[in-house]
Amino acid sequence: MSYMIRPAVEADAPEAYKLVRQLAIHEGLDDYMQIDEATFTNAAFGDNPQFSILLAELDGVIAGVVTYFRRFHIWFGENLIEIDDLFVSPDARGHGIGKKLLLAIGQLGKSENVHVKWTITTDSVRTIHMYRRMGVDYNPRGLCLWAPKDIPDTID
Repeated sequence: MSYMIRPAVEADAPEAYKLVRQLAIHEGLDDYMQIDEATFTNAAFGDNPQFSILLAELDGVIAGVVTYFRRFHIWFGENLIEIDDLFVSPDARGHGIGKKLLLAIGQLGKSENVHVKWTITTDSVRTIHMYRRMGVDYNPRGLCLWAPKDIPDTID
């Protein structure tokens, strides 16, 4: 099995949107997902992009997505990268694709010398332990913060 992590291009928008929609369904929150595919595409690839997308391909098939944006963080007094959605299709799980997507975002943060931030549900005990092993600072309210100095070059 071969994988590749790459930035999405506009032609990828339908597949990226489909994966984000699958995440909403997986979490039982699909009623809250109001954005349609056209708005999603314009928000990512229009004249004033609001967020960015990385995709994971497994054997040439798009299998995972991470959406993120850069913003100023008041408390740090600096920019950071914030992950919005990270999802791997169920049939592609078990190959470390989620970790690889996370590491790719981490490497962006490290190269820009900014923190990476995201939130998770507090009942994701296995995920929390995995994040801690990766050098992520986890707050019991679900906040994950990855300092540039703690972001590894590779993940086992």
